Parts: sequence; structure tokens; C-alpha cells
Amino acid sequence: VPAALDDTAGNKVTERGMENMRSPRGRMDTRGWGGTLYRYRSDAAQKAIAEYAKIAEKYKMPLTELSLRWCKSRSLVTTTLVGHSNLKQLDQSIHYMTNTKDLPEDILWEIDRVHMKNRLPIFSNSEVGRDWFGSGAIGEMIP
Repeated sequence: VPAALDDTAGNKVTERGMENMRSPRGRMDTRGWGGTLYRYRSDAAQKAIAEYAKIAEKYKMPLTELSLRWCKSRSLVTTTLVGHSNLKQLDQSIHYMTNTKDLPEDILWEIDRVHMKNRLPIFSNSEVGRDWFGSGAIGEMIP
């Protein structure tokens, strides 16, 4: 799964999520899970999300629809985890997931090209400190 397009990417793939990136709330804030979810705000993830947003805009569909229909198009994906803040979002997701039309091959190829530029954007970090020797941004061990 292109990580930045993954619908579990901390709500970053939605239009509302992209607006909240600079001042995250809820599980993305630094008081809660935010320390572990910094990866969704990395430069590489931001660039990938922006490119996916351009694809969605080009084909006149919401980014959430592009994401969910992409997940649905993967033959080996048997479960897609989604999160909603209200019933309207749930209704939209159900509508997108029950759409019987496959994403056209040209859209899938554009998504693949973004993915091939950086296969794991959520694990990229351009702000690596010299004093991080042996550990990552949240203290995880790096071999």
C-alpha cells in the first residue's frame, strides 16, 4: 500500500486532515499519540499526499474516494480500516467502498508512479538530528 495513500494514515489523506497538518488535534497532537505519528507529517509523506491530491483533483473525485477505491482495487487487501468523526463521513466511505466501478488503469498507473518515487514516505525523515545516534525521532532503536 502506498503509505501516504493508506486510509489509516492518521486522517492525513482526507481534505480535512491535510488542513489540520500544521496544528494537529486529537491522536495527532504531541500530548497523545502524536509522538509516534510524526511520520505522517514527514516531508516525503507531505509530498506524496500532495501528489495524490493532484491526481484526485485531476479526476474530479475527493481524495478519500481515491484512497478507498485504490484500497478496494488491491486483490490481496481483504480489510480496509477507516475512521470517522461523524455519520456523514461514514456514509461517504460506504458510498465509495460500494462503488462497483474499478478505478481506471490510467489512474492506477499515476498512483503507482507516485508510489515508486518513494515507496515508504511515512518512514522518511529529513529532520534527523546529529544527536540521534542509534535512535529515531521517538526514541525507537535503529540498528
